[in-house]
Amino acid sequence: MALVSPVQDKAFYVLSLLERNPVKRAVLDEIAAQKRAALLQPGSPIEALRWTPEEIAALSGVLKNVATLETPLRASGLYVRDPQLVKAWEGAAASINHILDVYGLGEPPRYAAINAVSFDVKSPNYARMLGVVRAVMTDEPDRHPQFFHASLRFAMEMLRANWRDEAGRFEPMEKGENRAAYERVSQVNRIQYKYTAIVVPGSGTDRPGQALLPWGKARVTLAARRFKAGLAPFLIVSGGYVHPSQTPFCEAIEMKKALMAEYGIPADAIVIDPHARHTTTNLRNAARLLYRYGFPFEKTALITTDQGQSAYIEAPSFAQRCIAELGYVPHELLRRTSPFDLEFRPRLESLQTDPLESLDP
Repeated sequence: MALVSPVQDKAFYVLSLLERNPVKRAVLDEIAAQKRAALLQPGSPIEALRWTPEEIAALSGVLKNVATLETPLRASGLYVRDPQLVKAWEGAAASINHILDVYGLGEPPRYAAINAVSFDVKSPNYARMLGVVRAVMTDEPDRHPQFFHASLRFAMEMLRANWRDEAGRFEPMEKGENRAAYERVSQVNRIQYKYTAIVVPGSGTDRPGQALLPWGKARVTLAARRFKAGLAPFLIVSGGYVHPSQTPFCEAIEMKKALMAEYGIPADAIVIDPHARHTTTNLRNAARLLYRYGFPFEKTALITTDQGQSAYIEAPSFAQRCIAELGYVPHELLRRTSPFDLEFRPRLESLQTDPLESLDP
């Protein structure tokens, strides 16, 4: 799946498809005109740009008869749990509303400490910023021709204004930070290895200016030992720009630096996931990389971390959290081999996009 506009394509792939393959219907043109008009009205346009239940249902009724996008929608894998155009649209509408609520109106997200709006939404400066965004949007040459354009582009501007482009950072990774490892995957003789990869979940840091906490470094140490013992040909290090909020450090990058500088692990043996923001998505994103980079998906991989996080991942409460937050468990645990190591197999459901987590959908 090629990413043309990484943040938009990852968070709103169905709308990117519609953008590149316009659907012509009179009712869609009417809704597009209504949303464009909202940008010209005095005051904040956010409420008018949100999608009401009635609008979502009306658009679902139109889109359910469009069959031309079903094939690329399925091929993307992003809607593997329910690859219907209508369901994908409804998820995108919910995502736009969520972004406008959190980054436009200042409503608390699920994880307010790390995902919240970056400004005081009641301040004059924030009102001024909203006015500037709206004015610039009304000056755009194409004037938002499709029914979703005005709402989508305003939501994207809210992410950008809050420095919340995390989902697109380092993309496309297989042409950048992960290129050497990505190109090596098909060349590895996997028969000589017990595991396809060793996944190292992130820990974050609670201190500004600190790149890795001691237990983050401990996880790197454990993973390097297992790599040098020949257990797997690749390490997958997972952790984004998370703690503290708006940190300048990406944990996956810092782990990769430590593996190379302190343990001599080559770059072509390290796959980074610089987007995960929770333990749930450490494992989900690792599963995605295993699938998209051509690892043998049915084979066993290893999770290596400190004993506390390892026990947490094995606990029934963690599976329950995955179901509550993702809708599924992204992995199948097989057996424990040490206090630090759990064997697992990734699950295909992990490809499913999450419309309510725009910083790492």
